[in-house]
Amino acid sequence: MIVDIPNQEVNVNEEWKSCCLRVDKNAIKYFTQVGILGGLIIFSAAMLVVDKDCASQRNYSSLLMISLGTLIPSPKMN
Repeated sequence: MIVDIPNQEVNVNEEWKSCCLRVDKNAIKYFTQVGILGGLIIFSAAMLVVDKDCASQRNYSSLLMISLGTLIPSPKMN
């Protein structure tokens, strides 16, 4: 449903409402994704330092690279 406000158009389906707050749906999804990726990066970096087993380090470094690759966008030429 689109609500028509003078000089502005607001899409009501773009926000979640509860009894005491209204939040933007896209903002919540973004901060959740960044929080999970940040947690994975911190966890895998800490486990690379703590765990000295070669097989475990390979797994944690792969997890770290996948998380960083997802978080950092690829470069583009204009």
